[in-house]
Amino acid sequence: MHLKSGLQPSALLASGLWTAAVLSSESLPDNSSFISNTALGGKLRTVYYDVHNTVKDSTLGAWTGGLSLDLSSSLGEVVGLGASFYSAVKLYMPEENAYSYQLLNGDNEGFSKLGQAYIEVKLPSTYEDRSVSFKAGRQNLRTGLISGSSSRTVPSNWNGYNLKGTIENLKIGLALVDQMSLRNQAGFHSLTNFSGEKIDYIIGAEAIYTLQFSHERELRLKYRNAFAKEFLQAHNGDILFTTYAGQNLKINLGGSYYQTQKSGRLWEGTGWGGSPLFDDKASVINLHGGLMAGSWHFRAGVSHFKAPSSAKASGTHYTPPGAYYYDFGANTHGTWDINTSGSAEDMLYDGETAWMMGLAYNFSESWLKGLKAGYAFYYGSGMEVSAPDGQKIAVAEREHDIHLVYAFPKTVLEGLKFKLKYGLYQNDKALRKAIRKEENDLRIWLDYDFQIF
Repeated sequence: MHLKSGLQPSALLASGLWTAAVLSSESLPDNSSFISNTALGGKLRTVYYDVHNTVKDSTLGAWTGGLSLDLSSSLGEVVGLGASFYSAVKLYMPEENAYSYQLLNGDNEGFSKLGQAYIEVKLPSTYEDRSVSFKAGRQNLRTGLISGSSSRTVPSNWNGYNLKGTIENLKIGLALVDQMSLRNQAGFHSLTNFSGEKIDYIIGAEAIYTLQFSHERELRLKYRNAFAKEFLQAHNGDILFTTYAGQNLKINLGGSYYQTQKSGRLWEGTGWGGSPLFDDKASVINLHGGLMAGSWHFRAGVSHFKAPSSAKASGTHYTPPGAYYYDFGANTHGTWDINTSGSAEDMLYDGETAWMMGLAYNFSESWLKGLKAGYAFYYGSGMEVSAPDGQKIAVAEREHDIHLVYAFPKTVLEGLKFKLKYGLYQNDKALRKAIRKEENDLRIWLDYDFQIF
């Protein structure tokens, strides 16, 4: 199976149909279905990152502003059209900061782009308990292990095809993509490995089935995958049981098994700068649980990683252990939702057992309604660093995370939301020498969602 680079016909078709639809709408009566089903909204965002590496004594980040405009319409119930415009501007960046941490373009300046331009075909709503949607073109896409990102100034976008469907308790998805516009890029680019060689396409699929039981109990089974041609393939499985024990007590328990492996000649076993990943195959098993008691939310999890690497120490350098890699190319995003990964460090080294415990409180019943606050602690051990003399040194790492979210009351500033994350990452001396990192990671967002019509 071979696709021409860019899937350009789909993007051009979506853009052309959208332009034709807008132009033709001027001749339609005001009560036409096209006009009534057209929506224009978006988001204003300002975001500030300050990521300080105490080992290198260097700071990354910037203060930026972002605009997202989302336009969508439907021609009847079956055909839909959509387009999104994104713009990022630099508000402030210290001169000593070498990099904006993917908030701005590679030259640390602002940019604009047409992030979405798609046509959508849907199943009419007359079909009860089932739905089907097929999109072609540029789009925000999260299907299988193909993921987007919305944590920077503007979102990332894929170019390709996306099919989603629901049949009663079963949800399915299938996607094929061959270009991406990263969250700090203008324009769409071919997918590549770490040496710049082209990856033709990525295919991803998912199936989620929920079993409902008496007394508000349910069992959710989830499977997701992705295949990057000649690069990597990955399979993720997850099972989650949820039950209610009283009016304000909710318990969930689950387990996950994730696996990724070499798929062809484009996999090199190393990342940016030659940092070791895994040679041929990596896996993780994770157990996770949560307890919601009124306004309190307790979380916990444990993971064990296998990601063997043949990389060895050379010269005076310490070499870190192999690491699990969850993306599908050097300029892509992959799904990663293991709860033992912190906000500053993923904690996914070969041989590592990572633990996580977290506590959050929702102030919904107080005068601070709209505020959520939480703390989490992460600890990983069991991995080994290679010293220059060939000696293996056991190491550990730890992280403290704090997060705050405040959604302003509807009666005051509806649509405005504040979010803060702070991660303090520390590690043992040998690991610090190998990865050249200990970090204070501060991230702040202020978003305003709006609807024009």
